[in-house]
Amino acid sequence: MSKKNIDDLMEEFQKISPEEEDIEKIYTLADEYRDKSEEEIFFEIIKVNENMENSMSEEEYEKIFEKLETIRPFLNEEQIEKLDKLLHVLKK
Repeated sequence: MSKKNIDDLMEEFQKISPEEEDIEKIYTLADEYRDKSEEEIFFEIIKVNENMENSMSEEEYEKIFEKLETIRPFLNEEQIEKLDKLLHVLKK
């Protein structure tokens, strides 16, 4: 990976910079979903998406998808395929 790519990734990562509270939520969710299958998690995400779509403004909702796109550079090929599949289903 070139220095430019690393610098670009670091810049993207700094935009995300989660708070300590966000990190705790991530660990809690990871524990909660650890024993679930990919299919179970996929359907859970669809339910959460429906709730978000109904409770958020269109602008807020779109910002969620923009944030999801910022993690793309940190994913491997298999993870990118899963993200693409998920985004395709959620955006209908």
